[in-house]
Amino acid sequence: MTREHDGAVDEEAASAFLLDLAKALHLAYQPSLLVEARVSRVAKAWGLDVQVFTLQSLAMTEVVSSRRPHVVFKRLPFTPHWNLGRAAALLRLADAISEGRVRLPEARAELDRILTTHAPYPEWLVFVAYGVYGAAVAARVGGAW
Repeated sequence: MTREHDGAVDEEAASAFLLDLAKALHLAYQPSLLVEARVSRVAKAWGLDVQVFTLQSLAMTEVVSSRRPHVVFKRLPFTPHWNLGRAAALLRLADAISEGRVRLPEARAELDRILTTHAPYPEWLVFVAYGVYGAAVAARVGGAW
């Protein structure tokens, strides 16, 4: 039951990874049902039976095991930042694992790389761009200074 391709999967490491993946997908504004489905498919690809549950501010996974279940959860912070590149990279990673092309160590390294990638634009430039966008919207709908 706990076979990862041609080698045994470390259930504790896999459990931590699945929770981190669920958190990352959720913070990338993926709907809860899709987060749960993708994480379940990833676990199934590694031969694990997992239950996933997400709320607005909580992600929980339970890896069912013959040895002992691994139940972990994390509180999810609120983040107003949309990063479509990060969201797409997370979806590609989940799909690659589900298709059996990525093992746990490589998946962990790739998830860490995705989550530590810095924004391509400096914060001040994003702030100015949002200001210009807000002014354009206000002018468009008839607002004034």
